[in-house]
Amino acid sequence: MAKFEFNPKTKRYDAKNALLLAEASQLAYAPLREVKEHVKNEWGFDNCIFLDKNDTQAYIIANTEVIILAFRGTQCIQDWLTDADARFVKNVWGQVHNGFSKALDSVWREIEKIVSKYQDNDQTIWITGHSLGAALAVLATARFLQKNIDINGLYTFGQPRVGNATFARIFNLRFKHRTFRFVNNEDIVTRVPPTALKYEHIGNVFYFDTAGKLHRGIQWWRMFMDCSLSQIVRATVRYKDLSEEFPDGIEDHDIARYIARIKKNNA
Repeated sequence: MAKFEFNPKTKRYDAKNALLLAEASQLAYAPLREVKEHVKNEWGFDNCIFLDKNDTQAYIIANTEVIILAFRGTQCIQDWLTDADARFVKNVWGQVHNGFSKALDSVWREIEKIVSKYQDNDQTIWITGHSLGAALAVLATARFLQKNIDINGLYTFGQPRVGNATFARIFNLRFKHRTFRFVNNEDIVTRVPPTALKYEHIGNVFYFDTAGKLHRGIQWWRMFMDCSLSQIVRATVRYKDLSEEFPDGIEDHDIARYIARIKKNNA
């Protein structure tokens, strides 16, 4: 991982921030000791707290300029693609995935307390995550915004859909301009839960095609979706069917691939 190169004040897309937050998302999969050693020795963060409750993991780091909240994804994609509770539950802005919401509930009070404690110098707040962690990052951002706490940026990688059309519409009205959602080629996790179950995506799309070239804008996502929609509708959230329809979908979901392609496009 690179040294800490970050623009803490911007509210626009920043390529260096995208790379650092992708690496922060990858680091969330590491053991606690490795996380603390890396953020201190490589990134210069003395403040680091790791949260782990009811299978929900995240860490928060802070210095005098920035606070980063990074959620861990899952190393067993099949578990929540096949068994996750995809029913909706009420949210202030609409309806969201019940399973994702419950997972965030496990650590939310601690997150609020830690962020409040660390924000002692008007630090900007950044939220990120990969896979399931990306879904939790979206919901955490929404909760902060609903409490009128400013977030400078949300960067997600391999993010599933999180809420219904109402949630997506209100989220985008409030925060689309600071939400950057990366999708790598056939990453199957970005295609669930499907729109057939009334789920909608949020944010600005940054799409890597099969050659790894980065395209900004929803039109590239839609071009792919147009040729794959029937398969997704048939498969709904069944892991086996999705894996068969998108043979590269699991490998494309790997956070290491996202990082490699961000680096390639930043070069």
